Amino acid sequence: MDKLKRFDDVPASESISYEHFVFYLEQGREIEFVYQKQEYFISHSLEGRAMWIGQKRVSEYFNDLNQYIIDYVKIDGITLADLIKRKEIKITAVF
Repeated sequence: MDKLKRFDDVPASESISYEHFVFYLEQGREIEFVYQKQEYFISHSLEGRAMWIGQKRVSEYFNDLNQYIIDYVKIDGITLADLIKRKEIKITAVF
């Protein structure tokens, strides 16, 4: 995390950089975002991180390996990493 620059703002309804997204995960934050008019949520609980659509968990739990959720969880066959880099997701909240 030392290599990441500091991000003070939480840009609601905006795309953020890949580095900014990773920074929030490394802080232990939970992230809500929209992709193609569907709301998603990345949780952080005792079981690990997981991605949700409403009350439905749509990924397995990943321990504190934040990079795994970015590299392996897919929406419509596209990894979160690629969606973030393409600026196709919009942040709605960071907790």
